[in-house]
Amino acid sequence: LGRSVDELVRWSAPDRNELGPVVSPSFDRAFSFADLVSLRVAVALRDAGVSEGDLRRGVAELSSHFQVDRPLARREVIALLATSGASFLAELEGEWYDLGRRQQGVFHDIVRVYLRRIEFDAHGEPDVWRPADRVVLDPRVQAGAPCLVGTRIPTSAIAELYESESLEDLALDFDVSLEDIEAALAFQHQVDSGHGLAA
Repeated sequence: LGRSVDELVRWSAPDRNELGPVVSPSFDRAFSFADLVSLRVAVALRDAGVSEGDLRRGVAELSSHFQVDRPLARREVIALLATSGASFLAELEGEWYDLGRRQQGVFHDIVRVYLRRIEFDAHGEPDVWRPADRVVLDPRVQAGAPCLVGTRIPTSAIAELYESESLEDLALDFDVSLEDIEAALAFQHQVDSGHGLAA
């Protein structure tokens, strides 16, 4: 996600002003795939200038309005989100609302939240995430670890073996193309460098 562990842990609990969490972990202290998608949307909103307090208030408003626990992981909710400057907006019943400030208004330069690499199932739940060409995160494959598309081969395994094997040997060992190996290594380098995944 391109964020520190400390920041993600902070987002998973109420803040000192008793504002609710941005995303509560689904499994005690572990995040689910839907939680990961929620956190990615939260990162996009923070990158757009939305304050943490407005983000927390907005998530609470969306949870209440839609009666769902993880509104930032629902396709129909994400489709209604936008930012304008530092304002966290949602188009509810044909009107724009500033979720962080709980007010209706007219906003200019609205930027919609758009996730082009996250796919949703027929129920609006996150299904798979394709953060890079030839790489997929699917919660049904290798517990959601980034893998080469159409395989169960984690990109981290390829990167680990690359320290002692050539690109050609890896392609032969895993029975994939050289381009697959290069894509896996490029993706793993991006992750290991602390950059967030594309959404």
